[in-house]
Amino acid sequence: MSLTACDTETPSPTGTTDPAGPKPEPHTVTGIVVDTNGQPMAGVKVRADNSTLYGSAEVTTGADGRYTLPRLEIGGWKVYAWKEVSYKGHVYQLRMGMNTVADYNAFSPGESGAVKNFKWLLSGTIPDRPQQAHSSSGYFGGALRFANMDQNFAFIPRGTEVTITFTPVAGAKHFDGSAAQVIRKTFTIGESSQINYWLPDIPQAEYRITAESSLNGVRRTVLLTESLSRGFAPAIENFYFLPASRSYESGLLGPENTPFFMQQQQ
Repeated sequence: MSLTACDTETPSPTGTTDPAGPKPEPHTVTGIVVDTNGQPMAGVKVRADNSTLYGSAEVTTGADGRYTLPRLEIGGWKVYAWKEVSYKGHVYQLRMGMNTVADYNAFSPGESGAVKNFKWLLSGTIPDRPQQAHSSSGYFGGALRFANMDQNFAFIPRGTEVTITFTPVAGAKHFDGSAAQVIRKTFTIGESSQINYWLPDIPQAEYRITAESSLNGVRRTVLLTESLSRGFAPAIENFYFLPASRSYESGLLGPENTPFFMQQQQ
């Protein structure tokens, strides 16, 4: 779901040296946004939504990573945060995580105000989004779909274990600049009617994607392609997730409607 324009935008205070942050005023929300190393993040958009009143407010963190939302007096509010990041010549709107599952719930700041802190997560679940077996919803990492079908409508046999390996290309980095690591994810082929297999929560990096099958102790290379008209190859080279429009999801767009097709090498 894409977001609409906000009703209010004001700058957040900067310059505080108190690690706990300023005490919130009545009916306001304050907090800090930190990166994967716990360092403050400037320029992060923090938004409050009220689904009952259809109201919203949005502010931006200062140089100290702190923000203050204006008075939120009526109904229950939920807060979200996004960081704009450039990667491989593309601009991403990445959703930030929160410290506890309860922080994702609707709340009323009340007379004592409220503190809601955010942190940058490269992977893991997004508690207020549904995690579904056949969807990219609900994870900070990206999701890919693999289709058990080739151009001749031949299928890898039921019971075959398929391992997908994501090998970072030389010098590949995550969004936060940390070095990418090799990732292996496995699924088992089911009935022939089950064509699609999802692999969720893959941290963004530039990868070489390969696949291997195993059935009754026999291992085979699985060839891959992004389009049946292009033919199959031993690997998908230089893959990374493209940006999605700003939403309550991760901000990563995978090949959901055009999956990677699989062909088992004989």
